[in-house]
Amino acid sequence: MIKVVKRAQTGFTLIELIIVIVLLGILAVTAVPKFLNLQKDAQQGALEGLRAALTSSANVVYAKALIEGATDSADTTLSSGIRVRYGYPYATQTNLKLVADFTEDDFKLTGSAPEVIATLESATSGLSNAEINASDVCKLTYRHPNQGEQPTITISDCDS
Repeated sequence: MIKVVKRAQTGFTLIELIIVIVLLGILAVTAVPKFLNLQKDAQQGALEGLRAALTSSANVVYAKALIEGATDSADTTLSSGIRVRYGYPYATQTNLKLVADFTEDDFKLTGSAPEVIATLESATSGLSNAEINASDVCKLTYRHPNQGEQPTITISDCDS
């Protein structure tokens, strides 16, 4: 009689290894685009923080303007040196820096009344104001209000 001796399998077959490599490739192809978009997400997060700071600061400035009776004027300067339009901060680069207390080390400001655009300095270093306005760089726009309104603060171009 012939006795057949079965050997125990000690490793993976070539087919099993190829299947695992193909599956890892498919997972990588579907996951990589999500990770590549993290920079835009980070830029949007930084601008969301700036928007919150500007909104809070604008409300504090409005309270000061209310106390000083400067909520009915289209252009007044408060005793603190902040220029207001109907009680809210006027849209100039100098004024917004004063209101939100930040420097251009982090954010680059362009434009002037009625709106100022803020972008991250790291994302727009070397770009002119016209290039920033024409590009799809993640940006925050502060537009000062008309009478009876609040300022409009929007974030755009962060989803591409």
